Amino acid sequence: MAKSAFVLAATQSGCGKTTFAIGLMSALRRQGLLVQPYKVGPDYIDTMYHRAACGQASRNLDAFMLPEETLRYLYARSAAAADVAVVEGVMGLYDGLRPDSIEASSAHISQLLGAPIILLVNARGMSLSLAALINGFCAFARQKSSRPLQVAGVLLNNIKSKMSFQYAKNIIERECGLPVFGWLPSRPEFALSERHLGLYCSGEVSDLQQKMDLLAEEITANCDLPALLAATERAAQPPLTAPVLPKPLAAPVRIGLAQDAAFNFYYQDSLDLLVELGAELVPFSPLKDTQLPPDLAGLFLGGGYPELHLPELAANQSLLADLRSRLLAGLPCYAECGGFIYLGRSMTMQGERYPLAGVFPFDFAMTSSLQHFGYMQAEIAPGTPLTYGESQPLVVRGHEFHYTQRQETTEPAEPAWPACYQVHKPAAPGRSWQEGWHVQNTLGAYPHFNFWAQPRAAKNFLQLAADWQRQGVMM
Repeated sequence: MAKSAFVLAATQSGCGKTTFAIGLMSALRRQGLLVQPYKVGPDYIDTMYHRAACGQASRNLDAFMLPEETLRYLYARSAAAADVAVVEGVMGLYDGLRPDSIEASSAHISQLLGAPIILLVNARGMSLSLAALINGFCAFARQKSSRPLQVAGVLLNNIKSKMSFQYAKNIIERECGLPVFGWLPSRPEFALSERHLGLYCSGEVSDLQQKMDLLAEEITANCDLPALLAATERAAQPPLTAPVLPKPLAAPVRIGLAQDAAFNFYYQDSLDLLVELGAELVPFSPLKDTQLPPDLAGLFLGGGYPELHLPELAANQSLLADLRSRLLAGLPCYAECGGFIYLGRSMTMQGERYPLAGVFPFDFAMTSSLQHFGYMQAEIAPGTPLTYGESQPLVVRGHEFHYTQRQETTEPAEPAWPACYQVHKPAAPGRSWQEGWHVQNTLGAYPHFNFWAQPRAAKNFLQLAADWQRQGVMM
């Protein structure tokens, strides 16, 4: 287990968590430490920045999607070889699944892991009020949970000068009894650009390495990293029992994985689970490859930003034709969000219509507002690639966020397309809708799943792929 571990949490969104996190990770890595990064909640983009800063995959810690014991096991497994585990929080420290609950919040993750909080505060425009704010955050946990919450110290963002920092540090340490480990100034070159689903992906930031180097230098100069690591040292943890998983396939199956600038929203733990259960993941690019990889038994098309690459995707007619032919002939495929859109007939953006794979008889259009956002739970009907071999619906927890809308077909000659998901929103009891469509051996839907939430779904898909490859099974 990592020698030190902490959750970098903030008082609210917009405090600079991701900027400070990648700076901390880069600074610690520069000291020769093996840093294992994590992100609280369902986030694909921040984890890309973590990978760039640490040189290894970041993991999502999600207390809604994953059973507590599974979450702790996955964390312990991935942190075993690290010198320090850095967990970037989400929103404000106590913000989680519902407005009145800390479930799935950064505080909840800290409690589950036994990892202390380093509280990041935007200090702009405050002096003595900093102490009131921090004391309130420290005291609040006792009102909301019986589990202990340890705040090990404070970091300050948007400080004007070293003199201003020293003044704030003296106030906080005197009034709150907490160490203040350091600060960052407000500088435009630290900023990370945003768009409709959050930050730009790390691969699109041409000067990312320069930003990380600059942040690492500033944090090394302005933060007491040895004191922070000493305050977050971990005691030896008892070994955790691995969750019981379905039996892996007798022989591996080749699963094509869409992976490029348009499709890159995957949970690393989900991919690892597929491999553990018998998948050989074969990356390919819908943007650049003209044919699917050879000898595939299935496809996994994750989410991403296909809307930003529509001209290139639509122009790659060779791959679209190969994809359409293979899927309509029965090749098993599971497609989430952007991958689902890619399998539709078309996508319209800024008045321009772009033809796509045409596996599903649906057209999609970009909208100006979020259509669905947040956690969800789906009951997936038997007879889909995720419920192959099941006689009853399978319950899977996940999340949904997108600015696109599926448009119902208006062609009367086409058959009705019943949905195979019944979706419920846990933060809004009584709210539900239908989702998920299935043609041949292809399943497409907007929700994103972490397969560790329901490992049977992953095994069902791989079993279908194995049976199809061996016997030509059609559902």
